[in-house]
Amino acid sequence: MADSYRLDPRELKELNESGFVLRDDVFDARELRAIIDACETLIEDLLAAKRRTKRVVGSYMFELQRELGTVVKWEPDEPDVVQGVELFAHLNDDLKRWALDPRLVNPARDLIGEDDVIMFTEKLNLKRAHKSGPIVLHQDHPYWADVSPVAGRIATAMVFLDDASAENGCLEVSPGSHREGPQRRRSVDGFGQMEMDPARYDTSRLLPLEVRAGAVVFFGPFLVHRSLPNRSSADRRALLYSYQPAGHPHLGELMGLGKTAKTD
Repeated sequence: MADSYRLDPRELKELNESGFVLRDDVFDARELRAIIDACETLIEDLLAAKRRTKRVVGSYMFELQRELGTVVKWEPDEPDVVQGVELFAHLNDDLKRWALDPRLVNPARDLIGEDDVIMFTEKLNLKRAHKSGPIVLHQDHPYWADVSPVAGRIATAMVFLDDASAENGCLEVSPGSHREGPQRRRSVDGFGQMEMDPARYDTSRLLPLEVRAGAVVFFGPFLVHRSLPNRSSADRRALLYSYQPAGHPHLGELMGLGKTAKTD
């Protein structure tokens, strides 16, 4: 694994059974510091940009920054606090380079089942201390199905930039849910219908991934997951790079925003 970073037989079995693979200590403290610095610089630049209209859509508050080719997610209860950013590889060369790291790309190749893969989208999730709310129960597939013909084959690598715990809103996953296909979603109109209804799902199945900074979890588009609010005094930040088979457009192109981040 040290040479190729591909999934070994044990991990392939784990992926098939649980729907995710967790690797500890993928990035060291020096690398994490560099990634965090790049992330915080990105956030500072976005906060300095001229504000546009913020819209509450489903459980989220979004701001489309068309000039910068990105979408900013704000905390609905703290509308001056950034909760996340999607599409940023074209804005920050350092974060684009990390997306091409073989420690992320090569395992994604095994999840997708092809060697020739490219970026589909990239997200930065921020759970600021005492301020960040939950990320609702969902699967990724519904958000992508209407725009990508390969939505069912997209693989995500989530890089934990800080120690993650139940107290600071760690990722919670439902092992085996990837084999059940699309789940029942909320009976509402608009963007909110992409979300799952927790009243119709056995949330006792959810497993908190309490991990150290530098860990990476790999998963596909049908894994059920969520995260709870950050009630701690420390931030919980994560980068999510999603990969797809080559030959398909980046989400930025599909939305008419940004530039693609290729893996070659």
